[in-house]
Amino acid sequence: MIADWIAEMVREFIEGWDLIQVLGEGTFGEVKLLVNNGNGEACAMKEIDLQNHPEAEECVKKEICVHKLLKHKQIVQCYGSRQEGSRQFIFLEYCSGGEVFDRIEPDVGMPEFQAQKFFNQIICGLEYLHKKGVSHRDIKPENLLLDEND
Repeated sequence: MIADWIAEMVREFIEGWDLIQVLGEGTFGEVKLLVNNGNGEACAMKEIDLQNHPEAEECVKKEICVHKLLKHKQIVQCYGSRQEGSRQFIFLEYCSGGEVFDRIEPDVGMPEFQAQKFFNQIICGLEYLHKKGVSHRDIKPENLLLDEND
């Protein structure tokens, strides 16, 4: 019974890659989790429907170009992109640790040592971006993603 439900939820998106679940939603589309059915490798896929959001086309082109310039351990890695009709796909590193937002306890915050660790990583990533001439413009805990090692 559960296996049937899981099989219904999982579908092959690209040959060898299964679409597992929606990870989140943004202004112009969704981010979905893809898993390679051969080796178990995970990838995040941002999907934007340009027909429903024609105003996003220039932003998406810029995002792809900027991502291609960046390679740093504190910046989500872009593996590539493709367009099918009016749908644009961007394939990104999957950050299995979730958002920094989820680590902040309401009315408490987080332990100082953990906040310092995250702060140092943020500053390191921002310094790299600024050296490349890139400004993030939307830094907030919901947009700070963590890998399995935080």
